[in-house]
Amino acid sequence: MNNAKVSYVTVNDSRLVAGGKLEIGSAVVGLNEFDFGEFGSIQRKVVVGWFGEERARYASAVRAREISSKEISIIVESDGPVVLDLGCEKLLLDEQRQARNFYKLFVEISLEVPLEAFGEVPDHIKPLLQYSEILHVTVSLSSGDVGTHIESSSKRPVYDGYGELGFFLADLDKMNEYVISRLGSGVINLKDAFCQTEIANELFSEGLLVLIWGMTPWHYYLYGLSGPEDAAYIPKLMNPQFQGTYRLRHDIQNPSVVPGEFLLNWPECLGKSFPKIHIGGEGELLKVEISVMGFYIPNVGVGPPLSVITASREENEPIINPLLMVDIEAVEPGLCFDVS
Repeated sequence: MNNAKVSYVTVNDSRLVAGGKLEIGSAVVGLNEFDFGEFGSIQRKVVVGWFGEERARYASAVRAREISSKEISIIVESDGPVVLDLGCEKLLLDEQRQARNFYKLFVEISLEVPLEAFGEVPDHIKPLLQYSEILHVTVSLSSGDVGTHIESSSKRPVYDGYGELGFFLADLDKMNEYVISRLGSGVINLKDAFCQTEIANELFSEGLLVLIWGMTPWHYYLYGLSGPEDAAYIPKLMNPQFQGTYRLRHDIQNPSVVPGEFLLNWPECLGKSFPKIHIGGEGELLKVEISVMGFYIPNVGVGPPLSVITASREENEPIINPLLMVDIEAVEPGLCFDVS
C-alpha cells in the first residue's frame, strides 16, 4: 500500500532500519537518534509505518512491549519525496512532501510478540520465539504545536499464532446460549459437532460465529475495522489472497478472539479472558480478508511471510462463505510497497 497519506514497508532486518536515514524533502534524519533498544544490534523483522500528518488509527498490538517514543524538530526547506534509506537500498514512503519549514517528527518503537508466548511454552520452544517477534516503528509529522499529533489510538490489533484449528470470533455468552439450546449443557467437543451436525451452519446463519479454519501454522495479525476508511491505515495488499464472508449480528461489535483449540472442550473458554477487536458499523455482512505479504530482504527480494487479517462490515445482505482452508504456503507472498 502506498498513497499520499499512509504507507508501510516491511524489512527483514531491524539493524538496517536502526542504522538508516529518513529523507523528508530536503531534511535528512539519522534514525540512530531514536532508541531501538537491543534491536539496533540484534536482528528482528520490522514493520515501518509512515503516517505523514495523519493520526494512526491503531496502536501497537495487544501486549506489545513499548521500547521508546521521541519527538524532534526538523526543518524541511524544499519539496521532495519521503524515503527510508537503508544504506544498501532506498525505499519510497511518500511521493511528495511539501516544504513547510518547521515540523515535529515523532517516532514510536515497540516490539510485538504473539500472545501464545505469554502462556505455557515448552522450554525447547522458547529459544525459537524470537523468530516470531516483530519490531513496529511508527513515524508521523506535525506542523502544529508539540504533541498535537501523538495522541495514541485505543484500537489494537491482535497478534497471535494459529494452526489447523484456526480461531473464531464470537460473543461467547450469546454463542453458548445457542449451543445449549441445540446441544444441551455440559462439556462438548464442538469441533466434532461441527462435522457431525448442522450446529456450525446454524451458528453461521444466526450471525453468532465467525470461524477461520485450516490455517497454516504461523503468526497472524488480526485487525477489526470501525469503517471502510480504516483499511488505509493497515499494512495489507490491494488484492488479498484469501477472502471469506459471514454474518455477524450488528449488536456484536466487540467479539472475543479465541484460538480454535477451545472448541474441543466447550464451554471451557467462558471462564477465560481473551482479547477483543472492535468491528464497527451497522451492516451484518462481515468480510474477512487475509493478505500474505513478506519481509523485504534488500537487493534480494521477499523473505519470511507476514500475514494480516482484516474483519470489516458491509451493509449488504449477508452471504455465508467461510474461510475453512487458509494455506499461506500455497500462495505467492507480495509486498505492500513498491521496490524500484
